[in-house]
Amino acid sequence: MSQAAPSGAWTELGDGVWVRQSRAYAMNSVVLIKNGHAVVVDPGVLPSELDDLSQFVTSRVPDFDRVAVIFTHPHWDHVIGKPWFPAATLVGHVGLADEIERDEVDIERKAKAYIEGEGGETWRTPFAPFVPDLQLRGTVGHTLGPFPLLSYDIPGHSASQIAVQFPEQGLFLSADTLSDIEIPWLDAPAWIHRKSLESLQRVFEHEHIEVLVPGHGSVARGRAAVYQRVLNDIAYLRKLEERVSQAFKEGLTVEQTQARLAEMDYLGKDAAYAMNDVHRGNVRFTWQGFAERA
Repeated sequence: MSQAAPSGAWTELGDGVWVRQSRAYAMNSVVLIKNGHAVVVDPGVLPSELDDLSQFVTSRVPDFDRVAVIFTHPHWDHVIGKPWFPAATLVGHVGLADEIERDEVDIERKAKAYIEGEGGETWRTPFAPFVPDLQLRGTVGHTLGPFPLLSYDIPGHSASQIAVQFPEQGLFLSADTLSDIEIPWLDAPAWIHRKSLESLQRVFEHEHIEVLVPGHGSVARGRAAVYQRVLNDIAYLRKLEERVSQAFKEGLTVEQTQARLAEMDYLGKDAAYAMNDVHRGNVRFTWQGFAERA
């Protein structure tokens, strides 16, 4: 018999899977419970939410040595939850630790600023770099307790970003991609992210995936809705590449290209959760990619 999840930020997806959505950027933390074991994916974000998340897991799996925590990528909102799960097995990309070490000061600064600013809470647990116990690379299968999984490298938002599939649950966790509130958020030229998404498109065509949980935004349910998410993001990136390429060929500077592409339509344009600055950054990364190739 499944145990009821608390009301409010929690959503039960069935098959022992719950999602907790943070007040910070609508970020999703996922918990899977089965046979006295737990997997937690991207625990976040505010201290009170992490307290709730940890208590939720502890009430069902008291021994943290039967808990695994997966970090999909090293951005601050996804990695600060480690101290709430002492003795858990830590899982991430083989490059995660290097990126965390490189960005340690920035992670601490951004976390403290948000939590004590917009979050309205106290930053009480200073960030410390860590190395995953299980380091993943490429498309790889593994088992965490009773949970078989597949992980996929999906660079473009972060060089060490992974997506995770739980085949038995028909569940796919897409990290910071395939959101219904965010456009693709680049840290490299658009074609790198596009190739990652095209590889996921092939996965969705051949695998039985009924539920997709993005890093931020709402859950997609049903194969059609899941597939539409990847089509939407690929369409944005292709349009971005085409428009930036044309501007670059015309000799426009990056600033001129950003000004021209400001009129482009995209998810979250001028919205309350606005993607305008993200889009400008995406134009810059893509323009710089063409410049490096020239």
